[in-house]
Amino acid sequence: MIGFTVIGGYLGAGKTTLLNHLLAAEHTIRIALLVNDFGAINIDAGLIESKTDSQINLTNGCICCSLTDGFVEAIDSLLAAQPAPEHIIVEASGVADVANLAQYGYAPGLRLDSVLVLADAENVVTKANDKYVASTVRRQLQSADVIILNKTDLLTTTELRERREWLENTFPGQSILESRFGKVPVSLLMGNHRDSSMPVSKHADHEHYSTWSFESDFAVSPDGLMQFVSALPATVIRAKGIARLNDDCHQLLQVVGQRKTLEPIVTDQLTTQLVAIGLSKEFDIDQLEQLADTYLRASTNR
Repeated sequence: MIGFTVIGGYLGAGKTTLLNHLLAAEHTIRIALLVNDFGAINIDAGLIESKTDSQINLTNGCICCSLTDGFVEAIDSLLAAQPAPEHIIVEASGVADVANLAQYGYAPGLRLDSVLVLADAENVVTKANDKYVASTVRRQLQSADVIILNKTDLLTTTELRERREWLENTFPGQSILESRFGKVPVSLLMGNHRDSSMPVSKHADHEHYSTWSFESDFAVSPDGLMQFVSALPATVIRAKGIARLNDDCHQLLQVVGQRKTLEPIVTDQLTTQLVAIGLSKEFDIDQLEQLADTYLRASTNR
């Protein structure tokens, strides 16, 4: 199954800047990026292997495709490609309904990973109350698994706190990430892939983000795993991994914002490996350890 992510946000929120960082980031995931305008994507000439009117092939295995020939046609072409991409990321237009685009993530061969919506920290409240564009802006933010509050460098500490409070009150339960210049770790943008390595340290920080990991040589019970996933706090922005169950089956865990899924997976992995990621300032390692003790370690089949 190919992961499918939609990146949305109203005009000027910083989507293209985020995508530029993604293409330049160090990773080994074959990403197919569907964009509306090639010209807006600033790809280093040294990364370009070949180029046509509708597709740019990069030396790192990623491809950048134009949507000028149609969205469905672009998806079909990627699904038929050899080798196929491991993850498809769609850049929604500034006025697009991201919830509608996300439905394509349920098509055969695809797995909806997440809907990420950027908000311009400086203007989001104004836009969300504008009589002409408010419905579009609010619909996009409401559809997000994670709201990326971008351009936080333009605000004072007090203004930033007020923006977060407004988002939390207006869209309760939504996970909110703060970013500057669209810089967000790849691990938060996409789910499980062959190079999604588990961190060695439970406190391994990446700038303002922290991770917690769980690894066990023993199988866990299906009920214990379900209870653990249900109990994960809202401060966990993303969680992922593979759990070995005591009925000799495996489950793939994907959590992004409020979206939590468990699905069967065929693998010869002999351990359970899970990782959770969140903002350092609100990430409670002890709480996750307690949840693991209660629902995972207590349910292991030794």
